[in-house]
Amino acid sequence: VIFRIVIKLQSIPEFQTHLPLFSIEDNFQVVYNQFLSSSLGKIYQAIPWDELVKVFDLADSKMGPDCIFSPQGKLALMFLKNYACCSDERLVEQFNSNVHYQLFCRLLLGVGEQLKNFKIISQIRCELAGKLDVDESQKCLARHWLPHMEELDQILTDAT
Repeated sequence: VIFRIVIKLQSIPEFQTHLPLFSIEDNFQVVYNQFLSSSLGKIYQAIPWDELVKVFDLADSKMGPDCIFSPQGKLALMFLKNYACCSDERLVEQFNSNVHYQLFCRLLLGVGEQLKNFKIISQIRCELAGKLDVDESQKCLARHWLPHMEELDQILTDAT
């Protein structure tokens, strides 16, 4: 014996008449404050962006096509790559759909806009690798974080 279940569709007038659409532009400060209170936002606030841009000697392109990412955005993208622990292709996919990722890189995509070229991440990584000075980068971060550090006379290491 086969039982048939008949489902009658009912309209819900309240749902049909009012469907709130979220606009980032109208609620930017709310979204930005929410970002700053998230774990990613706390990382964003802990990084000395201006000093790192100087250490990497980055500037906006004066010749050729403009890069979609600012100098700070390029560095932020590399931090985000480590934070997300995913492939370049997956990072672009997540970047397109996550406003916190966009705020972290200071690149807010408009409605209907999205990054399509996942190879841009590799290009930026290669550009930054050529400019990386590990000693200067470490000094920059240490200067910024030193006031927040405790027990500087101790060294800890992982047994592995």
